[in-house]
Amino acid sequence: MRKLYSFLFFTLLLQSNLFGQDMLKGKIVDKISEETLPGAYIFIKNNQDETLANSFTDENGNFNIKKPEVSSFILEVSFIGYQTLRKNYSNLSSNNLGVIAIEEDATQLQEVEVTGQVMTGEVKGDTISFNANAYKTRSQASAGELIRKMPGVVMRGGTIEVQGETVGRVLVDGEPFFGDDPAMAMQNLPVEVIDKIEFLDQKSDQARLTGFDDGETIKTINIITKKDMQGGKFGQLFAGYGTDDNYLVGGAVHFFEGPQRLSLLGLSNNINQQNFSADDLTGAFGSGNDRGWGRRDSDDLTVRERPGITKTNSLGTNFTDKFDGGKAKFSGNYFFNDSKNTLRRTSTREYILPSDSLQFYDENVQNQNNSQTHRMTMKLEYDITERHAIIWRPRFSYEKGNSLNKLVARNLYDRSTPISETVNLTNSENEALRIDNDFTYRFKFDKPGRTISTSIETGYRDNNSESLLLSANRNYQSNNLDSLIQRTIINNDRFEYEAEIEYTEPIGENTQLRLEYEFGNDNSKNLQDVSQREMESTIFERDTTLSNEFENGYNRQELSLGLRHNTETLRIFTALNYEVAKLNSDRLFPGYENTKRTFKNFVPRMFIDYEPDKSTSIRLGYRADTDAPSVRQLQDVIDNSNPLQISMGNPELEQEYEHRIFSRIKKINLENSKSFFMWLSAGVRKNFMGTSTYIATKDTLIQDDVLLRQGGQLSRPVNLENAWNANTSISFGFPLGFMKSNLNLDTRFNYSNQPGLINDQLNTNHNLGMGQGLGISSNVSEKLDFNLSTSANYNIVRSTLQKDRNSNYYSQSTRLDLYWNFWKGFFFSTNVNNQFYIGLGEEYDQSIWLMNADFGYRFPPSQNLELKMTVFDLLNQNTSINRNVTDVYIENERTEVLRQFFMVTLTYNLRAFGGSKPQYD
Repeated sequence: MRKLYSFLFFTLLLQSNLFGQDMLKGKIVDKISEETLPGAYIFIKNNQDETLANSFTDENGNFNIKKPEVSSFILEVSFIGYQTLRKNYSNLSSNNLGVIAIEEDATQLQEVEVTGQVMTGEVKGDTISFNANAYKTRSQASAGELIRKMPGVVMRGGTIEVQGETVGRVLVDGEPFFGDDPAMAMQNLPVEVIDKIEFLDQKSDQARLTGFDDGETIKTINIITKKDMQGGKFGQLFAGYGTDDNYLVGGAVHFFEGPQRLSLLGLSNNINQQNFSADDLTGAFGSGNDRGWGRRDSDDLTVRERPGITKTNSLGTNFTDKFDGGKAKFSGNYFFNDSKNTLRRTSTREYILPSDSLQFYDENVQNQNNSQTHRMTMKLEYDITERHAIIWRPRFSYEKGNSLNKLVARNLYDRSTPISETVNLTNSENEALRIDNDFTYRFKFDKPGRTISTSIETGYRDNNSESLLLSANRNYQSNNLDSLIQRTIINNDRFEYEAEIEYTEPIGENTQLRLEYEFGNDNSKNLQDVSQREMESTIFERDTTLSNEFENGYNRQELSLGLRHNTETLRIFTALNYEVAKLNSDRLFPGYENTKRTFKNFVPRMFIDYEPDKSTSIRLGYRADTDAPSVRQLQDVIDNSNPLQISMGNPELEQEYEHRIFSRIKKINLENSKSFFMWLSAGVRKNFMGTSTYIATKDTLIQDDVLLRQGGQLSRPVNLENAWNANTSISFGFPLGFMKSNLNLDTRFNYSNQPGLINDQLNTNHNLGMGQGLGISSNVSEKLDFNLSTSANYNIVRSTLQKDRNSNYYSQSTRLDLYWNFWKGFFFSTNVNNQFYIGLGEEYDQSIWLMNADFGYRFPPSQNLELKMTVFDLLNQNTSINRNVTDVYIENERTEVLRQFFMVTLTYNLRAFGGSKPQYD
């Protein structure tokens, strides 16, 4: 019975997959009885006593284990109730170690602890696999807490970066989990079900369907679960109430039965938790900047986190299954979100003017935004026969909302001399419908590698909004006052489609040719109806200067010839595309005007992957790309929602053309748990769509009708040259044996050269950023877990137009997460954040501390029920500061965030695992 118990114990404790051809084998037996010993631990160690490989014996006492690259090593055998055997080997002539006998230890008849290290993982081609049990986390931890301990992983807000690249997809046992939403999978999968974590570059759906590797990949995490936990129920239910009537209620329950998975989620709170996670207070330092190139909203079960303070009510469900013997895979989800967001933000800008004079812009914003979102996504992958296969992905979303926005803004010569001022109050309602549908079909011929596939993608958008603007404006130079009452109705309808046919043909054992033709059209109708009335009147009259009606068409055709060559160590893909795009825009009101543009370009690309050995991978790439101006950018209609900062489009815009090169090097030695990753990227844009800003030196009429007050700004897009950027990311990870922890170092450099026009004079903004990150994650035990990270960033900003306005600034973000189960079920946890700024100016240069702390108890015997007291912002210092640098101005902004509160939370962790049903019905 003791042997059977030991075998079951070690089988559940360790799941080992063996890869590679050079293996050592042998058999472990009892020295006296010569009975075989199933479940005995086998370790291969070097002379420094570091584990190089590990395994365990099967039911017959046999083992297979990877042969180390070193010529001299130690074999260690450990088994409950037996003496640990250590045997030295050197310059083996055979890989068969034969029968190895170990002796029973009469003094260790009770349970003993296996002290050998667990092998970190392995490298399989472009996939790096890590063993979950090589990393210690607290009990009840999530997958995200495990993954952040692994080499090359950096967590930045709501994104995950692996080897310098942003993760775009998370799979569980090779199948989708929460669609394409990495954050959701990280927050909702418990660490105790995880056997291994794989980091890989997953090919596109088209490439996986046709077998033609086109070099396009998505950085993907694949979570492999333990076989004995692939069936059952798990999740978390929680409810909390605190001071200031703060509350948090929600939960996520997941049902796994082989390939069938169902998830049910719910969340309601007023403490700025905007997505499904019980342990993530996203309002820590605000939610970042909502301007510029931000993350797009997910297609699945999350929303873009908004700055400010948000009250959220959300429901979601996700379902996946396989049928027809596993040939068909179906996944789908539905998501509902109701949010009420309050934003209070102050900002100050310093403009880079073409003279020694200065001008400042101060803004105070108060917004109340309410929105409701319905979103549904489905995906079907079906290998109908060996020859026929399809992928179908329909998506639907509907959003409705209203907002009340107050803006107080002022232009100044200096900090004490105002030029002009506006006070705006805007009440608006909006409604948006979106329907997308993608369908791909593939046919395989008798000849391997010969395929033909077709795909079609369609998209429909219907966006409508109506707003009422009340504005009071002052010119301090003339002391003139005026008011504006304006109603704006916007209707945007858009239908686009893209069709493609692709043929692949093998032209050798390792080479394949691809011929592809693609065509598409993007048609849209845009109506902006602006009317105004006088203060003493009740009648609105249409403003023909601000109103417009457009119909736009963008037709694109592309012919591509591609070549793929793959060997065991080298993969090459190259393609040359010829693209013809035609833009046809009709302005129907006010007055008919037709704008036509034709763009013809060769668009080459090449990707090279080289793997000189199992631990090293090198990837090089070049690609060209085009970017057409948007419909909004082409319309010369004026937007005066902020009378001090008006904008308009430019019908003369040309298409943007980009060249980009990149390289990635990764080297990982899992025998000593050291890793090295480097990412380099650089790009240059021809006809860069920059910004031309006109700053009025006196009251000026725009298009003979719209008043731009002295000091006000008019911005419009223009084509410029010499825009380029470069960045690199280098990370190095290794274990710290003396403190049972892992160290990750992350070094970053980026440089951008961005041109812009200010009062028709060219200004080029040079921005050099340097960053150094350091992270230490514990590998001590489930009772003591900590992560310490810091990221320092230094920026050098140089302007060609006003060299005396150059600036350097430094910021550093530091975080400590600590969990300590100090006695029985009692635990203490805290996360301490520090944001340090210098070089932003006297008002913004400061060190801000945010400390959250939990004190709780887990009830026996299962410890699945947890009661805890939380204090948020213990030091009452929480604030949000951000700096934005453009070719026109440097801006500092401060956003109101959540402040100190106390909360009591009761949490139940559901853990009910059992055998799963057969893989397919």
